[in-house]
Amino acid sequence: MGKKRVLIADDDTDVLEVIKAILEHEGYQVFTARDGEQAFKLLRKRAFDAVILDVVMPKCTGVKLLQLMRKSSRMKDIPAMLLTGNLLETKRREEDGSIQLADDFMTKPFNTRDLIKRVRALTNDVKGASQEPSVRAQPKASAQPKAKQKS
Repeated sequence: MGKKRVLIADDDTDVLEVIKAILEHEGYQVFTARDGEQAFKLLRKRAFDAVILDVVMPKCTGVKLLQLMRKSSRMKDIPAMLLTGNLLETKRREEDGSIQLADDFMTKPFNTRDLIKRVRALTNDVKGASQEPSVRAQPKASAQPKAKQKS
């Protein structure tokens, strides 16, 4: 099996390069896009194991791109993380419910180990410390009551 493919879309070149370097060091094959439109073109050309989308980008926001992905039969199940440094935008997205489209949500600045752990969870990558499934893959809690014990 080859390297897991991750697409990162962010209009901040420094953020793109930092995340790319971190994930490549961890063994991922990383593709980058500077805006949502470029990311959508890459998503139509290649298969990805996960995407990391900046919430606010030119041409097509990360939220809009995620909405397009969730409507596409080919892209709807790609695990996605939304990323933002804008706390007002975070609040807005929580209120309108669009954060729920994502499998994960992370704010900038981020902790490198936390980023790696979350990307491993998104891609179901079992190497390393974290083997937690992505939010989409988590089973729902059982609604069955526990059996009563006799005294």
